[in-house]
Amino acid sequence: MTLRLFEEVYNSIRRELMHGKLKPGDKLPSERDLAAQLGVGRPVVREALRALENSGVLEFRKGTSGGAFIREGDGRAVSRTVNDLVFLGRLSLDQLTETRKCLLDQAVRLACERGTEEDFLAIENNIERMRLALQAEDVETSISEIMQFYALLGTAAKNDVLTVMIESLSEVIAQILLALKPDYLTDLVSMRREVLGQIRRRDSEAASAAMNAHMSVLHDYIVAKSQNLHSLNLEPINAKA
Repeated sequence: MTLRLFEEVYNSIRRELMHGKLKPGDKLPSERDLAAQLGVGRPVVREALRALENSGVLEFRKGTSGGAFIREGDGRAVSRTVNDLVFLGRLSLDQLTETRKCLLDQAVRLACERGTEEDFLAIENNIERMRLALQAEDVETSISEIMQFYALLGTAAKNDVLTVMIESLSEVIAQILLALKPDYLTDLVSMRREVLGQIRRRDSEAASAAMNAHMSVLHDYIVAKSQNLHSLNLEPINAKA
């Protein structure tokens, strides 16, 4: 298959990243210099840079010292891809919640083995922040803290890949919760305290059972209320996290 010019530029920059010639924080040459180096026009370079920005590789900074910089790695590109596949109908919400449940089960089991008291304290503080936000009826902060809980489980599991995958699947759940604004979320506080208590006891089976019970309640609600995702008027995941 013949690549378009901007795709060749796109792949050229990604190849340098893969070979270690570019690292997070590095600034790319100007559009003019890149065009001269690669033997293409500036519009081609511009299109390639925008594609790299959208895929999460680059960020653009303003000011006299601004330009295109290689980003620190994050999972936003994965989140956007999963999000789009769900709304295109390629992935079902049932499949997403099932996979998320499996990942979180593994996360709590690994957290039982590898988590530190520092990790557990971070989760405990997160649960308290969630409780306070729910008490204040601050929906956006509540859901942000609800989602942060899952990321902290990944951190306690000491597995960055697991964390990225959990976060990417949780983005869709967060969008739906923001749209539905369910009134039962206060129940999550006691559920999560139970999960954390079992992790602290290093009881992987009990922690897994508590997490699965928690996920079943949440996922059953999400799936039941979201039979037609397109009717929820959801906003797309921000392309520039």
